[in-house]
Amino acid sequence: MEELQDAIEDAQYVNAIASVEDGPRPVLPWEIPTEEQLASWKQSKNKTGGSPAPFEFEWTLSHPLGFFLFSAYLKEECHDYVLINFMEEVARWKSTQGRFRAEKTSFIASNYLLSPKMAVKVNTASAQTHATSEESTTTAGEGEAAPEGAAEPAEVDVPRFELPPKTEISEHDLCRDPVELSAEERKELSSKNSDPTKNCIAVGGEVLQTILSKLDKLRNTPGYDSLPAYSCHSKNGGDSDGNSSSDEIPSSDSSKERTRLLSLMSNDLPQNLFDCAEVIVAENVREKHWAGFEGSEYYTKLLNFLWIQDKKVVEEDFFVMRVLGRGGFGLVTACKKGTSGKLYAMKVMNKKRIKIKKAEKLTLNEQKCLADVDSPFVVKLSYSFQSKTDVFLILDLMTGGDLSFHLSLKGRFPTKECLYYGARIMLGLQALHDRGYVYRDLKPENCLLGEDGRVKLTDLGLATKVTPTLSGAAGTRGYWAPEMLRRDKNGKRMTYDHMVDWFSFGCCLAEFISGTNPFRSEPALNYGLGKGKKTKEKAIDYATLEMTPQFDSKTFNEDAVDICLRLLDKNAKTRLGANGCKEIMSHPWFHKLKWESIISDRQRPPFIPPKDVNAAAQSEIGTFAEDRTFHETVLDEKDEAVYKNWDFTSAKAFEAEVLEFLIYERETGEPLLPITVNTSCCCTVL
Repeated sequence: MEELQDAIEDAQYVNAIASVEDGPRPVLPWEIPTEEQLASWKQSKNKTGGSPAPFEFEWTLSHPLGFFLFSAYLKEECHDYVLINFMEEVARWKSTQGRFRAEKTSFIASNYLLSPKMAVKVNTASAQTHATSEESTTTAGEGEAAPEGAAEPAEVDVPRFELPPKTEISEHDLCRDPVELSAEERKELSSKNSDPTKNCIAVGGEVLQTILSKLDKLRNTPGYDSLPAYSCHSKNGGDSDGNSSSDEIPSSDSSKERTRLLSLMSNDLPQNLFDCAEVIVAENVREKHWAGFEGSEYYTKLLNFLWIQDKKVVEEDFFVMRVLGRGGFGLVTACKKGTSGKLYAMKVMNKKRIKIKKAEKLTLNEQKCLADVDSPFVVKLSYSFQSKTDVFLILDLMTGGDLSFHLSLKGRFPTKECLYYGARIMLGLQALHDRGYVYRDLKPENCLLGEDGRVKLTDLGLATKVTPTLSGAAGTRGYWAPEMLRRDKNGKRMTYDHMVDWFSFGCCLAEFISGTNPFRSEPALNYGLGKGKKTKEKAIDYATLEMTPQFDSKTFNEDAVDICLRLLDKNAKTRLGANGCKEIMSHPWFHKLKWESIISDRQRPPFIPPKDVNAAAQSEIGTFAEDRTFHETVLDEKDEAVYKNWDFTSAKAFEAEVLEFLIYERETGEPLLPITVNTSCCCTVL
């Protein structure tokens, strides 16, 4: 019966991950706050203050969900899209760099700032109002009917701006950064630089001239005019999968040089290049549409969702599926958020087991680090909550399995995969280092693949802040750096910093290339045993401290040998990475990699894992025995106090979850209702 149940759960899990592309499948309705609840919540938000003020124009558009709903209101209810599209494009431009920024700059300049005029035939009755109608960003309609008995109006050619294509927000993180200007300054800027005769967004004056002068250097670059038009139908300006069509490096030397020059020059453009123009457009939009938005169902929907975001998450909000793995204190299972249908991984850690192993500090460290680090190369924490017996972490569901699993199937990875995985892992480590953390547990088992083949770091249980007194081996033997094992002349363990991660990174690269970790190999074991070490563990440790690995030329080319040896340098001060990941990125082994595509998360993965379980059988994963020690352990008030700050909701993750839901509703053209609707006070959010 147990095997049958496992098989059923496996089938349900595979069906769930295979259905992700078909859209969210919620099983619970969103809760609607009462008027009293909403009023009380708004009052508490207003008390917190801050700038911009809660619920106002600037505040709303600084949230991805607010930006999305305001944009939807303008396009669906007001049929006025050009100005908000410009604001969206500026927000996207700020997140790009290199040739992607050059492409986006070209698109904004040609479609909005230098928008061409075209002749439109209108009757004379409407032509006389052309000067004022040109201020509108939508296509002008026909004039009013002529009075009875009047002469038939003649048709004349009137210049109108050629409008850019209408686009929709399809990303989950697009928002507007508020510009640091007072309301008076914004109004003054707008009044002095608004000019409906200049372009389709009515920006002129000194603001337009300043932007165009700064673009001159870029626009005068040879070949700039032939730069591919930036496709604005997806987040990244490429195909529907978000992969830029310009990722491929041009074949000719001249094209390569033009791309390089455009990348360098576009990176020199100031980050605030379009800020003043965007402020003028935003002021125009605010004056025309903000009052209408506040009275619309779109605004009500925004408030309802943000109210839900601030509610405490509980275990009953999730529906558990298959067990995926086993940690030190509990199991990791796949789960579904009931209201949105979003799939996640749920890491459950039992408070008693944590107490027995005196691991409260490590547990809190993991939660804090996950909440603190926001990177596409590290598994994201969306929620954390607790029950009387357990603490929970809700994480990205990485359905593709870990790299150890795939390495065992393939023997070793092809060069393209080694480069891709190595680059993303390195950037994940740097993201942790930038926040002051050292990972300490890098190994293939802790590198997970998403359904799309993108790899992320996971299991941050041993991650900790770097301090002057940090010492002691942590992680997995054979991936430890030598400084973790060294002791001073008095036998005291020596301190270390983030450089231990680059040694572990060298171990992983060598393992990806050859299939074997150089310090968990037969030569390493024999080296330690040959030096008189009596156990396997001590032999591996001795090899880590003293042995220089030998790399077979059949699998390691000259550059691969060099990067591995430099990462595995016994001296942390001279180890590759001592000056940050940029010196690793510039190593010749990585020379074929397109770093702009990797950093911006646009690079198409070289391997897409099958839509299967990609994990050990549930019977192999096993469960935890509740022995005598477990039953005799009692949790008291002091133990509960440890987790007083455990509850957490990532605003970014919640809004992304809701936006995925709303985008699917927009695409299907109908409300997304739960499979089973409860007859409670809850219903679909209006």
